[in-house]
Amino acid sequence: MNQRELASLLAKVKNDGSDTLDLSREGLESLPPELGDLLNLVELDLTGNRLTQLPSEIGNLTNLTRLNARNNQLTSLPPELGDLANLRGLFLQENQLSDLPPQIGRLRNLERLNSSNNKLTALPPEIGNLKRLAWLYLADNAIAELPSEFGRLSALTDCYLQGNKLSSLPSEIGHLASLTELQLDRNNLTELPMGIAGLTNLNVIYLRENNLADLPAQFAGLASLTWLYLGGNNLTELPQEIGSMTRLQGLYIENNRLGKLPPEIGNLTNLIWLYLEGNKLTGLPFSIGNLTQLIQLNLRDNELTDFSLEICNLDALVFLDLAFNKISSLPPEMGNLTALNELHLNDNRIRELPQEIGDLEEMIDLFLSNNRLNKVPETMSNMRNLERLYLSDNLLTELPAALGDMVEQDIVLLDRNPLSE
Repeated sequence: MNQRELASLLAKVKNDGSDTLDLSREGLESLPPELGDLLNLVELDLTGNRLTQLPSEIGNLTNLTRLNARNNQLTSLPPELGDLANLRGLFLQENQLSDLPPQIGRLRNLERLNSSNNKLTALPPEIGNLKRLAWLYLADNAIAELPSEFGRLSALTDCYLQGNKLSSLPSEIGHLASLTELQLDRNNLTELPMGIAGLTNLNVIYLRENNLADLPAQFAGLASLTWLYLGGNNLTELPQEIGSMTRLQGLYIENNRLGKLPPEIGNLTNLIWLYLEGNKLTGLPFSIGNLTQLIQLNLRDNELTDFSLEICNLDALVFLDLAFNKISSLPPEMGNLTALNELHLNDNRIRELPQEIGDLEEMIDLFLSNNRLNKVPETMSNMRNLERLYLSDNLLTELPAALGDMVEQDIVLLDRNPLSE
């Protein structure tokens, strides 16, 4: 759309008294001052143009409730933006903004703000004046610090700060009593403030790919937490207080440095997903057997030498991954895991399979490659639902005749075994 066509369209909108204007994806590089004459506008969409700035006259549009200027080339915002007293949604993602003007704090009715994928390095203290802000998206910027006034966002329920450069959080973050979801993945956090325990309504927190070496005991004060993501940090242990977080359903601590788990983890009886792969665990506490609601348990790439008997109590398990450990034998009690449909035991040191493995009749995918098996029990023919049986890189010289049908159907993968014809 060229400037003459745009001027004609703005005149028509003004004459008609229209309350919406869609200028998305029109190839616009600038907007004329006459935009500020459209006093009836409630919604303005400028998505996907090549705008580098907004005219100061945009501040005249005081009836505007929604402004969408995402996916442009904006490098700054006019101070007059703060005059949009009725604005509820402001969408600025995918621009080139290096800061937000302090006047943004005058948008007292703002409920949603998205300035993700920009170049923000800081936030103005005035952001704390946005008392109605419920959704805040600031992902993938370069924000290194949050102002203490951030803790005054009393209506905030969802906060997305992943992909920034935060090394710490202000203690005032604990004042965000309405917060239910907090996304902090891919920052530089080395510690969490004790005040974080004030987030008593928080349901989900993402802290993956930071530099956390420990969790404060006060972290366990997040009594409403149901999903906790801690993967890709430097944790060597968990505080025993984690056992008080009894509403947890999902606990993800993959790719840390955990050498052991506290016995109190057995108090988390509502857990259904537990991911611990990529740690340094050499064993599991007896209390792990209390987690009878578990559906998925991932212990891949640790230093386990035993298939813990306590795991055999977890008869709701559908997925179990123990690959890349140092397990040499399997207990007969593993036959209790009758709900399993995916089991990873590849890349261990297993020499023999118990007959009871054939009781796992719901099994669909069974991974046993790269072990030291020289035979397998014919009871495995009971696995009528099996679609893939991985037995490559073992020491098998023969297979039971009962598995003949599986072999013919290419269900069994047998590469690199010394099988006789």
